[in-house]
Amino acid sequence: MEKKNYNVRDALPDTPDTFYDAVERSLSACRSEKRERTWGLVRLPRKLLIPLVAALVLLVAGTAVAAGVWLWDNYSPTNYMETPKEQREEQGKTIPDVEQAIESAAPQSGDYKIVMLPEFKNAQEQDEWRVKLGQPKYNEADWAWVRQIKPEVEEVLIDGRNLVFNIRLNTDHAKAFTWPDVEGQWVDALVDNISFRREGDSMAYPISEGGGGINPNMVTDTGATLYTEVILDQPGVDFPTEGRVELTVEIGLRDARVDDMATVGIVGRIYYTFSFDAAAGTEVAPPTITERPLSGSIVLTVDDWSDADKPKLYNQRVSLDGVVLREEVRYKQTGVYVTYTVEKAPADWTEAMKNSLLYPNREGKWHGLYLDYRLGSEGEWLPVGHENHGNFGENTIILPIFPSDYETAKEQGCTLRLAEYCTTAFNGTPVGEDWNYSIPSGSASMQMDLQAQPILEITVPLP
Repeated sequence: MEKKNYNVRDALPDTPDTFYDAVERSLSACRSEKRERTWGLVRLPRKLLIPLVAALVLLVAGTAVAAGVWLWDNYSPTNYMETPKEQREEQGKTIPDVEQAIESAAPQSGDYKIVMLPEFKNAQEQDEWRVKLGQPKYNEADWAWVRQIKPEVEEVLIDGRNLVFNIRLNTDHAKAFTWPDVEGQWVDALVDNISFRREGDSMAYPISEGGGGINPNMVTDTGATLYTEVILDQPGVDFPTEGRVELTVEIGLRDARVDDMATVGIVGRIYYTFSFDAAAGTEVAPPTITERPLSGSIVLTVDDWSDADKPKLYNQRVSLDGVVLREEVRYKQTGVYVTYTVEKAPADWTEAMKNSLLYPNREGKWHGLYLDYRLGSEGEWLPVGHENHGNFGENTIILPIFPSDYETAKEQGCTLRLAEYCTTAFNGTPVGEDWNYSIPSGSASMQMDLQAQPILEITVPLP
């Protein structure tokens, strides 16, 4: 793999919330550039969602390839759901197995109610904010149309780790959700709270949303679609894997002309309940767990926050002898999920070293683990889609190989390649194996040259 030059400030990788916290700490210079996903006017809180890209043309000698390879670059269930069903069909981008998972969820609308600002306990405080920010006080007549919004769940996709759903806000004032330069109102909508109930259980369990917002690709004259992603594998959350689940979401409607950051300026809330079949996210085959011992040596770039007062980045040549990765492969209707954790490491390896080894790296934009794959011995090497969340010391990727592709993929062979990127130059100055950089508390330029070091190549096990 060739040496590449990237500006980390300009292109941080798509990462989970927990990893994003570490990057935010270690790149304090980038604090003002946290990539809260923005769809035109909508700012999504702390969630990085991959935009759709052009279709790939991949030729594998003599045989067909997995459907997802033809259609998506860096595929994930979340970016799949960002494209309206009609557009997926028109553009020929449907993946039958994923469509089947969506249909199996069988969502059904339930009750809803709409509460406007005058009914809030902090209505006076909210109104004072409007005035302080140079906007007129809340006027019921201006927002009467909000009371007429009719929410309706459109699609639900669940894979056991993530839950993605689209709620249609039916209204003839949909243009207010599009762009800030339209005449009249400019409205933002975000899911603020979510709870779920198991079938036959009256107890409601709170769960955190991972990100969302109005998708401008799904705004028409008759309504706007609110996209939301939920992280299911959170600590303390035991989400059902069978039966119907009832979800209650609190949708906050903000006057974006008061605050385009969607933190104040709220004018109303929609409380909406819908249900779906949790079994749609179950696995199609038992997982495969394999220990992968590493060998040789590499230069490891370590993001070390063990001393919070003196954080640092440094290079260190380390032996991989004695390092064993735990590889867990799960088979879902929505793709093959491969998770790596450090099963074993030499006694002198710190937690910072283990975590840095597995940092999700995307095309060399940050030090850490980079993965790509190919089908067949003559296939093109393609990048894989990372999960939009995860935990420290874990790296999960999604291969666009679906149940209907298993036989073909096994016949051709699917190879997964792992490489570790280390820092070879910092802000234009070459650095060696003993490089050590103290992360400043203020702003600082951070440009890095990175070098890939292959560490493992495996044949992906398939059922």
